[in-house]
Amino acid sequence: MVLGRAGSGKTRLCLEEASTLLQQSATGPTLVILTPEQATLQTEQDLHRTVPYPGFSRLQVLSFRRLAWRVLQEAGGTARAHLGEMGKRMALRAILNECSHDLTLFAPLAGSPGFIEQLAHTVAEFKLYRVEPADLEQVLEEFRQTGREDTILGRKIHDLCLIYSKLEAYLAGRYLDPDDYLSLLASQLPEAAFIRGGMVWVDGFNGFTPQEEAVLQALMRVTSQVTVTLCLDPAARNKMLGETELFHPTNQTYHRVRRLALEAGIKISPDVLLNGSPPPRFQAAPALAHLEANFGRWPLKAYRQVPQGIRLVAAANRRVEVEAAAREIIRLAREEKLRWRQMAILVRDLEPYQDLIENTLRDYNIPFFIDRRRPVGHHPLIELVRAAWEAVLENWPYGPVFRYLKSDLVPVARDKIDLLENYV
Repeated sequence: MVLGRAGSGKTRLCLEEASTLLQQSATGPTLVILTPEQATLQTEQDLHRTVPYPGFSRLQVLSFRRLAWRVLQEAGGTARAHLGEMGKRMALRAILNECSHDLTLFAPLAGSPGFIEQLAHTVAEFKLYRVEPADLEQVLEEFRQTGREDTILGRKIHDLCLIYSKLEAYLAGRYLDPDDYLSLLASQLPEAAFIRGGMVWVDGFNGFTPQEEAVLQALMRVTSQVTVTLCLDPAARNKMLGETELFHPTNQTYHRVRRLALEAGIKISPDVLLNGSPPPRFQAAPALAHLEANFGRWPLKAYRQVPQGIRLVAAANRRVEVEAAAREIIRLAREEKLRWRQMAILVRDLEPYQDLIENTLRDYNIPFFIDRRRPVGHHPLIELVRAAWEAVLENWPYGPVFRYLKSDLVPVARDKIDLLENYV
């Protein structure tokens, strides 16, 4: 376990350890840095800045789902057809129609807008937390024995148990549900030769779902070493923190990961404690270092100097707020000589800000990238390739041909394409 507060160098330690092993030998047991899905690109970029080679194959940056794909490609388990979200909802609709007479609470709700989506979300959550139909049946039996079967909660558990059981029976041997990936990964890991005896660094997580914990425990059994980093004050690791304390979530994760290792009979090395003051990230910004060290602590400890690098700005509305950020970015670029890539805008919730940020930054001619997953099919190049294949394979139908031409990647002017489309 590598423990340290924000900016203490946890990710840097992982990258340098992996880089050192890679420089010692370009071949050998696999080295994997496991990060949250949204952090894989950034970690790969940091890794390529750390490793002095233009390319390598021994060291990989993976998310849990990408690791599952790699393992299942080698150990088997992906031969069944994949059931997407729409397919799952269609299956749930069919199950509701089939067992409508047996439902005690959901029967009149089955046709309500959004009900199927909510039901699919509930089933996904069951799988995420490794709740099986048998677990629901056991709870239902307890309700029967205590006379609570006819309560709203008892009827809800009855219906969920019935629907979930029928869905699992429908999927068994026919389809692979993406929500089962990590459970399947945990069971198939011992069969994957590429990861056996390797080393894994797990970085960037505050906590793990039960599915992810099962994968971690399986990794501990098949690899030579698993390193887990946590953003946790080293002084708090041996304490049981209250729910209102800042490091409570990661403190809970720390104890759960240790318990996983003990249950698997895995040797636990002494913790690596990163408690430099100030942390490396904030050495050039003492005001930020003070804020990080005292955030969430009581009594408050005032910063006695003029704070450099922190400004609080009150704005009348979101648009004014975003425009103020854009003007500050322009100032930093012109006067402080910062590059665009050295600046970032962080918001708690991107949804209400996204359109404002996109339009405002375009108005100010600021190049930007929004860190949000989008379907790959929206990319013009992918659409060009797909449409080309479709046009050839389906004997030049209207739709694919014009999707190909309207990708704006062909040497034909858009007005001519429009004239051709009107003619066709």
